[in-house]
Amino acid sequence: MSTLDAVHVAIDLVHVPSRVRRQKSLPLPAGMMVLLRIAAGDERALSEAANAVDRPPALLHNAAAFFIEQILLSPDADSYRVLGAYSDATAGELRRNMALLLKWVHPDANQQSDRSIFAGRVTQAWENVKTPERRAAYDTASRVKNTASRLQRRPDVRRKFKRSASRRRSGLWESERRGLLHRALMVLLNGKSHRRW
Repeated sequence: MSTLDAVHVAIDLVHVPSRVRRQKSLPLPAGMMVLLRIAAGDERALSEAANAVDRPPALLHNAAAFFIEQILLSPDADSYRVLGAYSDATAGELRRNMALLLKWVHPDANQQSDRSIFAGRVTQAWENVKTPERRAAYDTASRVKNTASRLQRRPDVRRKFKRSASRRRSGLWESERRGLLHRALMVLLNGKSHRRW
């Protein structure tokens, strides 16, 4: 994987915003560090990436900001995703990403933008995973939440099965099945459907 995958994805999302919804369900692309450095105003990262992808620096800066707002700071993003990392990231990587994001949301970084509203999301994500104890508790809570949400989706399947089972017990299913078989037979034999009753 390229260290500029995240930059390419961000540019793609700026040009085709309808892909944001799909991107939210995909794993984070490689090279998030470069994207976060660009967003935080690191001129060296910005110029290197602009030269590598042959795009104007202003586009890269806007693409990085759009990616962070839409993908990392999405309302359903977990704390690792908010920090632009995977759940197996080291504490140092999480801290570095948090610092870059806070630099990006700081009001002095861009006075024309209201990014400071995201500061609470970033700091809360960091609070959830900043120590090994908190991280373990957060991971456990996330697993429980994911299991509960999967179980909540299952009753619909059981309800459909129960409904069809009750139809079979009541005899409705059998009469419907006979009617369908009879019509199919009549079509095959005569070429047209006849109702028996």
